[in-house]
Amino acid sequence: MAELANHFRLSLQRVPWGIWILIPIILQAIFRRRGGYFHRNLVSLLCLMVSAMYGMAAALTLPIIGKSHLINWTVSRFHKILNRRFLDIGAVVEGEENYAEEGQSAIYVCNHQTLMDIVYMGAMFPKSTSVVSKKAIKYYPILGWFMILSKSIFLDRTNREGAIKQARQAAEDIHRKKTSVFIFPEGTRSGVDKVDLLPFKKGAFYMATQAKVPIIPIVVANYKQIYDPKKKHFGYGNIKIKVLPAIETKDIDEDSASIEKLTNQVRDKMLSTLLEISEDQKTK
Repeated sequence: MAELANHFRLSLQRVPWGIWILIPIILQAIFRRRGGYFHRNLVSLLCLMVSAMYGMAAALTLPIIGKSHLINWTVSRFHKILNRRFLDIGAVVEGEENYAEEGQSAIYVCNHQTLMDIVYMGAMFPKSTSVVSKKAIKYYPILGWFMILSKSIFLDRTNREGAIKQARQAAEDIHRKKTSVFIFPEGTRSGVDKVDLLPFKKGAFYMATQAKVPIIPIVVANYKQIYDPKKKHFGYGNIKIKVLPAIETKDIDEDSASIEKLTNQVRDKMLSTLLEISEDQKTK
């Protein structure tokens, strides 16, 4: 028996180290619906880090072949594949015909529930689009490096004057670079414990009226049946995402009252859609 155990141990030592790395990856790909809350969070974080590293490579190489407008799009699709393969999480997107046409710009506004939103961005992120994010993310290892390379727009929400100036600069970049912008107007995560939206920050709407480009709302259904950090629940499945028709801003003034009205109009449309598609999600 001792001789057999020694033979088995020596056999294991001869297995190349690369195989030991591949084994857990293969097992996770096969049993992607298994695992507890913390395990699946760890897998999700690893998928994000791998996507960010891929993103850095994409941000360095795509501009060389004149495809810099595809950096964020290709990274988001890569991230979508990883999450489908290793966590069995996906999305059904409705209304993709409402995206801005090639060569046209828009401000995309989306509701923000949890950190898991970055998973669903992979399923619906449009081409030729930059991300607007809080300044602190710039300093995150790997993810922050990728976002810097991909020309993300960082807003300092603690400095109102600076944020307005950056929004104005972003509006100029929209025309100069013929790009679109993706932003979470709630400014922070609303959570999944109830189907609702936080009050919207006005930066995206000032940006849209200054650039005179349409606002395109994107609504992600409440997904607490898949991910609920308070209940330590991390499941699997698809959620519904709906892209709403564009809202024009060409005839809207840049004064505070007009921006307030536009902000409330967009929020009301998004909230009614959120309630609708979240109820659809629940009754499936």
